Amino acid sequence: MNWNCRQIAIFLVRSTIGWHFLYEGGWKLMQSDGWSCLSYLSAAQGPLAPIFKWMATQGWLVAVGDRAVEFGLVAIGLALITGVMARVAAVFGMALMAMFYCCQPPEPFAPAMSGADGRFFLIERNVVEAMGLLLIVATPCWRGWVKTLLPGVVVLVVFGGCFWRHNQAGGFKKVEAVTSATVKVHEFTALAALKEPFAEKAQLGGVEMSRLALGGDLIAGHSHARDLIWTDEFMRRYNGGVTLGRTVRYCSFCGIDSVFAEPAYLVRMQEAAKEVGGELKFFANCATADEVALAKANGAKGAYTRPEVTDALAKKGDVDGLKALVATFKAAGLATGIGAEDVATVKFCVAQGILPDYWVLAFHSLDYPAATLQTKCNNIWCADPEETAAYMKTRPEPWVAIRGLAGGAIDPVKAYRFAVAHGATAVAIDLLDYRIVEVVNGLVKATADTQKKGASK
Repeated sequence: MNWNCRQIAIFLVRSTIGWHFLYEGGWKLMQSDGWSCLSYLSAAQGPLAPIFKWMATQGWLVAVGDRAVEFGLVAIGLALITGVMARVAAVFGMALMAMFYCCQPPEPFAPAMSGADGRFFLIERNVVEAMGLLLIVATPCWRGWVKTLLPGVVVLVVFGGCFWRHNQAGGFKKVEAVTSATVKVHEFTALAALKEPFAEKAQLGGVEMSRLALGGDLIAGHSHARDLIWTDEFMRRYNGGVTLGRTVRYCSFCGIDSVFAEPAYLVRMQEAAKEVGGELKFFANCATADEVALAKANGAKGAYTRPEVTDALAKKGDVDGLKALVATFKAAGLATGIGAEDVATVKFCVAQGILPDYWVLAFHSLDYPAATLQTKCNNIWCADPEETAAYMKTRPEPWVAIRGLAGGAIDPVKAYRFAVAHGATAVAIDLLDYRIVEVVNGLVKATADTQKKGASK
């Protein structure tokens, strides 16, 4: 056998790219809860985005695409590694890379994704891999099974050993993140696990919004973590930089289009939503006229009084101060809400004829350990959820449940369902970026299970 440097180099390129394709296809086939290209298509950007987003709405097309990608990656990977029909496989591989590129192109075709790697203006890593495939197409493979097939079999044996070992170690049981031929930036690694976007809607002050909204306490660094005094600063730091934008983009892809947060974060969060073609409906948590003006100037859909400020005025019996505060919000022309931690504040406002477009009220269950302690912790805002729910049912105004996690003591899916079951129009839940897909999947599954039970009766 005469092995020259060119042939060895081509074999290494072919085997490396084939290894990548084979791993991607194998990973997808090994997912016990399935894999789908739905989230990738739904998050399309660039000039051809409408076509890919339309594809995402066609269930049969998504199902065909899932199987084509899964088995196509495996077939292309095997062909490239073994050298059997490698040039034909490389052509199909280039076609896949072209589709991935068109769906999620880099600048200037689509907005820059902060924190994204593998994107270099016009060129991105799928293009680089496609150029490697082009080299394979243009170069004849070695002839003879010794030169072509035998080295490939050796590579396959090594790959198989690694794949088996990874599976034995539980590497395919639960996936936190994916490095995929269909994934190019960090945002879409977690989104590969998304089953379907959250679809429930609500009306608040004339604004249609997702019934599940993003809360802003953790973003601002209000963790309410009892004795863990370092967590507020940790949350502020964690949600700074690229993380805040990633959180908003995850929400956009997952069907969460609304947020209840302080106006200082409005512009950054809106920009992050626009990067992926989304719209953020921002309800600003304000304490002063200046904050209301800032919210108005930057396109907020609504503004509500900061709960602790409203509670303080109500406890003092400061009717004039409370009326003046609410009047400031209404003068701005935004959908005006009154925020409160205690339902007693709502009752006080109603008694004084101070009525908003909607209420924003702390509401959660009490089935967690800290709620049973004689010495109350700072993660208990709703002392009697049943009484609160009963009173709110007497009010014609819609209301939004906030702080439903009780400082992280309650699961988000459980918190959402508890609030909705007790009459909340919408629920704002504080979610960290890496939990958003998990929570939406849990809510979608819970809704589907409820519908199935109802249909079976």
